[in-house]
Amino acid sequence: KSALADNPAHVEDLAVAFYQRNQDPATSPNLQVEEGDDYSFLMDCLDDSRVIQDPMLSLALLRCLKVISRKVANRQTIEKEDVKTVVKYLRNPRMPGIASEAASVVLNICYEKPNVIMTIDSGAVVDLMGMVQDSDEDVQANAAGALQSISYQPNGRVHLREMDVLPALLPLLHHHSSRVRTRVVGVIHNMSSDIQSIAVIREGRAIKDLVAMLNDPQVAICGAAAGAIQNLSREQQSKAEIMEADAVPPLTELMFGADVPAQVCAAGALLNLLGPHLEADPVTGVQQPEHLARRQALTRIVMLSLVTGMAFHGLYTDDD
Repeated sequence: KSALADNPAHVEDLAVAFYQRNQDPATSPNLQVEEGDDYSFLMDCLDDSRVIQDPMLSLALLRCLKVISRKVANRQTIEKEDVKTVVKYLRNPRMPGIASEAASVVLNICYEKPNVIMTIDSGAVVDLMGMVQDSDEDVQANAAGALQSISYQPNGRVHLREMDVLPALLPLLHHHSSRVRTRVVGVIHNMSSDIQSIAVIREGRAIKDLVAMLNDPQVAICGAAAGAIQNLSREQQSKAEIMEADAVPPLTELMFGADVPAQVCAAGALLNLLGPHLEADPVTGVQQPEHLARRQALTRIVMLSLVTGMAFHGLYTDDD
């Protein structure tokens, strides 16, 4: 801490230089080295009241931590007190960028299940819920990204449901920023695998929005929407609304797209939506051998379509 006391400007300059060299994950020298880093000095600085009072120094150091938290080895060594330190910067930040960068750190560290538990225990979800309503798009997107990361884990999904996160997020499916929409539909995709959240999504009138997103030009958006529809279609009431929203044509189109995860989700959704209608007589409910044969035929058609789409994009690509 003597360096911080003696020359805080030099500490800031070093932090800025480190971030500039490592800003892009694809070319980051730090990320190319798998071994973990000793970032105890960085955490000590962020916990120091002098840094908290200095917005530009706070921002520079949080950006360093964002870079460092991309590395698996570093995420696996983070401690409870470190999480508490980061969460402090979500609360009453001196500038929007500080909260935004702190949310990015939360997003990264919550790729590890133990860190999700520590983040939940820190009370960060309340702060993130407030941030998704912010007027700054970067703050909104990074906060939604952190919630998406938390919702990837089962205990995270339960906590978000109990905190009523979904009702706060569903209106943001109409946000003008594609980055915000991408993160929000990502949260909904994750939450849709939580059985008790399916009714919340349906009652929030999100199904028509999700079906409309199947036509979105952003692959991440239409893929996440397809994944959410696949999960929602396991519930009868949601399935009826999905069919009423005419989801079958865009789901079929997605099967012939270039994104494999989106193709798989679309195929699964189609099987959930159409398969049960072929399993038994619609009037008597009696299943005959021909009904099973129809279901099997549909499965083969869907799988063949999926493989055809993958093969087409594998053969006819713009890559040299």
